[in-house]
Amino acid sequence: MIYDVIVIGGGVIGTSIAYQAAKKGKKIIIIEKGSIANTGGASAASAGGLRENDRDPREMPLAQASLTMWADLESELDADLEYVNSGQLMLFDESITDNQIMEIAERNKKFHIDYHQLDRENLLQKVPALSTEFQRGIFYKNGGHANPLLATIAFAEAARRLGVKIQRGTTVKKIMLTPGEKSVTGVLTDKGDFYAEVVVNAAGAWASKIHETVGTPLPIAARAPQMSATLPAPQFLGPVISILGRKLSLKQTIDGRLRAGGGYSSNPGNDEFSATFSKESLDSQRQQILSVLPKALDSPVDYTYYGIEAECEDGVPILGAFPNIGGYFLATGFSGHGFTLAPGIGVAMSELISGSTSSISINGLGFERFLDASHAQAFEGRIYPG
Repeated sequence: MIYDVIVIGGGVIGTSIAYQAAKKGKKIIIIEKGSIANTGGASAASAGGLRENDRDPREMPLAQASLTMWADLESELDADLEYVNSGQLMLFDESITDNQIMEIAERNKKFHIDYHQLDRENLLQKVPALSTEFQRGIFYKNGGHANPLLATIAFAEAARRLGVKIQRGTTVKKIMLTPGEKSVTGVLTDKGDFYAEVVVNAAGAWASKIHETVGTPLPIAARAPQMSATLPAPQFLGPVISILGRKLSLKQTIDGRLRAGGGYSSNPGNDEFSATFSKESLDSQRQQILSVLPKALDSPVDYTYYGIEAECEDGVPILGAFPNIGGYFLATGFSGHGFTLAPGIGVAMSELISGSTSSISINGLGFERFLDASHAQAFEGRIYPG
């Protein structure tokens, strides 16, 4: 079968790209080695936070465009995404100086981020159960959380309604190139060959293995952060919480569970694409949760989970056309903070693969930055992803 576009990967990024490209009339197939939002992948295990604050400047246009889209996405996709526009609350302990807070405020102004500095009284209005350790914070109006599994499935189903074929349980073995390796012709899989003039590699942590078949490595590595979820409790936490300088992203989802991320590592599994439970990480994460919300002691941990993420060496994704191979595009390396960006990436990548200029800036996110040092930039976002 011949298609206009082959999208490798059935996570939230791949399904968003396929959906937006299908809206432009493209004949598309998604090829996924497992199921949509495959268990063990980043999309199924994301903590689900949505934010524009604390991002690298290169991601900011995507984040801000995507947050606007999130507000209407349930209606557009005709699906419940458990989207909550709760805002984001960054807390400061006594180690944080006035100058540090001033620098954050100036950065917010630079990127036109809606924020409010809060004293203890105002913090308690946002989070009445907040511990006495925190006397200051910043509230970001634009942000919240959604359910990554539901969002990924919703993108896939919306794409399917537009005619996208979803080929599950199929492993891509090789990206096929023309003689002379100047452009793509399709992909070789364990279920046969699929042909297209455009191939989008959105395979997450597995993208590097696939990319190696065109003869070069990708500067990404597999990483397995461990998240936790408590037993359900009555709603008492509104905004998503982070703490400057500490490893925590905490939210209470619609089911009442406190879900926590923050970049805590799992223990190694059988290979680089698997992991096992880390009691040390859970204990450290739990300590941070209780430092913010002593009341969480009444909500014991129900389970932990992990997802294999693609960690890019400079902390931001690789997006756009791959140099010197016509029709080959990359959308990978999201490094633990790609969920927010998914709607905007769908728009940007669909425009690029259609031969247009992206209406959302992805300047500085192309693969070219690894080929020419003049394109390189130091990472400026949050150190500990959610």
